[in-house]
Amino acid sequence: MAAIFLYPKIDKMIGSPNPYILNFQDALAKNHSVVNAQSPNRGVLGFFLFFFKTELFVLNWPETIPEKKFGIIQQWLFQLFLWLRRIFGKKIVWVLHNKGSHHKGDNSKTRQMFDALMWHADYILTHANAGREFVRTVYPEHISKVHVVPHPVSGLLGFGNDQTREKSYDLLIWGSVFRYKGIDKFLKFCNSSPEMKNVRILILGRCKDQDYKRDIMSILPDSAEFKDELLSLEDIAAYTMQSRFTLFTYDSKTVISSGSLIDAIRMGAVVIGPDHGAFSDLKGYAFMHTFRDFDDIGQIMKDFKENDQMLESDRSRFMRENTWEKFVEKLERITAIK
Repeated sequence: MAAIFLYPKIDKMIGSPNPYILNFQDALAKNHSVVNAQSPNRGVLGFFLFFFKTELFVLNWPETIPEKKFGIIQQWLFQLFLWLRRIFGKKIVWVLHNKGSHHKGDNSKTRQMFDALMWHADYILTHANAGREFVRTVYPEHISKVHVVPHPVSGLLGFGNDQTREKSYDLLIWGSVFRYKGIDKFLKFCNSSPEMKNVRILILGRCKDQDYKRDIMSILPDSAEFKDELLSLEDIAAYTMQSRFTLFTYDSKTVISSGSLIDAIRMGAVVIGPDHGAFSDLKGYAFMHTFRDFDDIGQIMKDFKENDQMLESDRSRFMRENTWEKFVEKLERITAIK
């Protein structure tokens, strides 16, 4: 049984419902001790509070530390932790979810964090081949540290999605509404496309950027609806059952993998997403379709066969092969923890 520190610490579900860390913690705790499981979130101070109790530090999204409150101080403390852990022989697993900051774009603070993490991480896990290619291109000297392990998935969510039933919407776009997701660009395309202007679209998610919300509302097609709400995954699953497809409009090249994509698969969605990152890796499955530009989406919708028997068999196979338990087993083999 290994003593593992899992970062970041999530005390409860706040904001966009991303259960990744809670699922990770539960899966680790079946065979190992998650030393900070019962501790309140202390940010980077947790690295020091549990330093001597920990064998393996598992880091998720540490590159965003400079974006947090007192980010400069937290970044300095994190750098101190990295050097201390090297002196004391502590191991680090960095789960590389993204190629950079979604919200800050290319900036010196994020680059400093990437440089430090590439150097100090003993193992780099990523959930898509795009993560390995990113390291191979930008940090080739560290490619030997990289291991591609598909994003783990929990059980089915909802009551299944019968694609042959009449649907209320053609396209469902859900999740927190941020500029990097490119929803406004997609809506502008729909307004200019005779093929897409009457497609029934539901956008479902909280938009805290009021300027961006006004931009979206000003170009919202007559056939589209925007619900500025924060809903549970169970509620989103109910809307998925009413939709032919779940669409991801991601415009950001920083995206490697997507927890929302995995949750959409759990909900029984037929997914349309950009042809990069995890979306591209999964396009061999019947439930996954990818586009290179928005012009492809209309044809994907036309060609789709609702009675395709491979839809649910592929979904079951993907979920069976990529459980959280199997993810932890792969982590154990990579790091040789016991």
